Amino acid sequence: MVHTIAAVFLFIGLSSPRGDHGRVEWFDGTFEQALAEATKQKKIVLLDFFTKTCPFCKQLDRETLNATAIVEEARTFVCLPIDAESQAGKPIAERYGIPSWPALVYLEPDGTLRDRFAGFRGPEQLVAEMRRVRAGLNTFGELEKRVAAHPKDICARLDLVARLRQLHDERWSREIAVAQEAIGRGDGFDPKSPDERFEIAKRLRQCGDGRGYEEQIEAIRELDPEGVSAPLHLLELGDRITFVRSRMRESQRLETRPVVDYLAGEHHERVLFEGWFLLRAIAREHYRKEAREFGAEAWKHCPPDQVASFGRELAADFVAAAGELDDAQRAFALEVATKASDAAPQSVDHLETLASCLVLVGRKADAIPVFERAQRLDPACASIKDRLDELRR
Repeated sequence: MVHTIAAVFLFIGLSSPRGDHGRVEWFDGTFEQALAEATKQKKIVLLDFFTKTCPFCKQLDRETLNATAIVEEARTFVCLPIDAESQAGKPIAERYGIPSWPALVYLEPDGTLRDRFAGFRGPEQLVAEMRRVRAGLNTFGELEKRVAAHPKDICARLDLVARLRQLHDERWSREIAVAQEAIGRGDGFDPKSPDERFEIAKRLRQCGDGRGYEEQIEAIRELDPEGVSAPLHLLELGDRITFVRSRMRESQRLETRPVVDYLAGEHHERVLFEGWFLLRAIAREHYRKEAREFGAEAWKHCPPDQVASFGRELAADFVAAAGELDDAQRAFALEVATKASDAAPQSVDHLETLASCLVLVGRKADAIPVFERAQRLDPACASIKDRLDELRR
């Protein structure tokens, strides 16, 4: 996937907001014209499929597409709302297999499907989704290509099944049957590996195959009767995380001791990262200070393939709490942002976060060239332009 292509939420600088679909700046033209503009601007396209009688479409307009964070993020896309029941919209909905709405469909400038999602999304969820799709991480199109290139990759096929099921795409039943048959034969994975069986088990559960999940867990227990493997430690961690979440719901208090005590005696890096990461997720909404502390612990055990995504998110949390940080915490945020940006050098989001961390530690002169690099990659991003104007004054 070419990382220099920004995403097309079908935005154009001269377009005007459509009041009936939130404050996002929508492209004023046809589907074909939007693709042409996306090609011109080297962006990805986001189609917002709706119907006039859909209550969740109206909720998306009201609660999500009006949010400032979404409006800002949308400026990196070409955005086009499409009435899925209209004469012009119906064939487009059929072309991309849209069975329900609201549906958000991301396209390459040539109209090739990049990703798609059905159902309501809140602002924070949609921002994260848009950034991931723009970066080309684990997209629907990528999954289809992986399965086509490696048909024996069970995990890739199950990832595709989960996405198809989420989209109410009838192909999911055929794909999961293929995966289940291969699992039964022991094809495409090492049946003697608890780790590989655990990866399959997690995906089977995501696909709604509870029986298949339990079969894999039982096989892991037979392979590891003493319970020393990371998968069985992760299962124990999962039980403790569930307890913390239930106590949070019941008492509105953050009681992390069951997990913290368990992690104190843990040696599997994978389990340590997962434990602190999940505690951070639980605490983020109401206990931001604790969430940053848990995030810092998770960072110590962050696997290489998550340095870019988790690092940027963690650094952004610290930037958002700038007034609450001491010098050591500011320095830590910069260290994290630097490593995350090094792992994703063509990501505008990572560069913007890195520059913000440089400002955070008082290195404004060093932040300017980083913001300038981000602006060259994405000239339409208003937040980067505003920060540069502010720093140059």
